[in-house]
Amino acid sequence: MTLAIKNLILWRHADAELANIAMGAVDDMVRELTPKGKQQAKVMARWLQQHLPRNLLLLSSPAVRAFETAEALKYNINLLKELSPGAELQDVLFALENIKSPTQNLLIVGHQPLLGMLVAHLTGGKEMNIKKGAVWWLRLSSSHNTSAQASYSIHTVQTP
Repeated sequence: MTLAIKNLILWRHADAELANIAMGAVDDMVRELTPKGKQQAKVMARWLQQHLPRNLLLLSSPAVRAFETAEALKYNINLLKELSPGAELQDVLFALENIKSPTQNLLIVGHQPLLGMLVAHLTGGKEMNIKKGAVWWLRLSSSHNTSAQASYSIHTVQTP
């Protein structure tokens, strides 16, 4: 199987509360956006609303900070447990390849280092550090051969 989605937009969650897991202060899954993070999410949501293609499927990590980032877009959000913090790249690729509703446009709201690994895997480049709140828009290469691994290029990178 191969991932062949025309527009793959990756949005890292915005600035969130610090995790102090060693002290047991905040469970990583329930960390919320900071006021700065809420502003970052609004700025990026405005940009996305002006540029997103139609017929978009939005998938988000179930972590609160990712869901709150996605909420700023005011769009139907589908949670995907495979996008949780600490997710394995192969598990995410398998989940994306098996999406029930076919789509040519997919927006993923998630975490580092997974999003950076996904960019590297799909573009054949090195792992990227995606900044908090940033959007990386990948497009399927026009020379894509369906029998081989999909090749993506970076269409644009936007930061809040």
